[in-house]
Amino acid sequence: MQKTWVKDLSSTAKEIVYKLENLKELLEDLKHELSKVSLDRNRIQNLLFGIKELLDSLKILLKRYSDEVQSTAVIRFLNLAQKAQSQKGAMTIEDLRDLISIFNTPKLPIGDVESLSSHIGMLLTLFTHASDKLSDEYYREKLYEVVPKIEAHIEHVSASIGAEAELGALPKLGRLISSTTTWGFGENWVVAIAYLQALEVVVNKLVKELGIQVKEEAEFKGKEEAGFKRKFRALVEALKDKAVELARLEEQLPQLFWDLRHKVVHAGYEPNNTELNTIITWTLQILEKFKNLKPNKSVQ
Repeated sequence: MQKTWVKDLSSTAKEIVYKLENLKELLEDLKHELSKVSLDRNRIQNLLFGIKELLDSLKILLKRYSDEVQSTAVIRFLNLAQKAQSQKGAMTIEDLRDLISIFNTPKLPIGDVESLSSHIGMLLTLFTHASDKLSDEYYREKLYEVVPKIEAHIEHVSASIGAEAELGALPKLGRLISSTTTWGFGENWVVAIAYLQALEVVVNKLVKELGIQVKEEAEFKGKEEAGFKRKFRALVEALKDKAVELARLEEQLPQLFWDLRHKVVHAGYEPNNTELNTIITWTLQILEKFKNLKPNKSVQ
């Protein structure tokens, strides 16, 4: 099968692909745990909870994707019928191929996902309430039965949505998210830190490339955010004559933005959706203003 880039898939299909990649990583972690001489049962249960959560998410996404595919098929069929009518019943080879492809849409294994999720749920119940009565061999036996089924399901879903895809690096964030949720920060934190760190790197590069001197200011002394905020303000001050809009934007920046940046970067704070939107909105506005300030030749 010809590989598809994720960017060429629908938004729902992309979500499915990323969930599948995360599911693969959790399965690899589970198999690694099962290969150990002595099992870490708490770790195994945490992995099973993560796998079940992903399967439940996949069930919702597959249902949505199935509805999208069916709606698209109806539209394509109506368009072909209208075209055939306008051509007095004549259909080209391409039209026939399109018609055949409409009726050959693979059936999505939504029921299989539900069954696997239920199976994992029963194992979790068993392991939670009878762990002290079960041997490591019993754990291995039951889990080695279910792992191949989930792997087969991943292959089935990938083939069904045409997602033998070149995923790139982004899906690997799923593993980071699943690891950091234990510490109270997850998906929103990962997105927020990506935006905020990108802004910091851009500010650092511009300060260096434009040769801007950053002076120590009393108000920042001893504060964790001092380095970045001083550089940002020094940059705005140095460019205020040629970048009037940037100076105005800096004046409009709400204190909330700085407070959120400090908590996210230095304390692992997980912003809620509204706070995340604040971070994204202001970061993008600043980066847009910086775009035209980059010197033609960058300092390496």
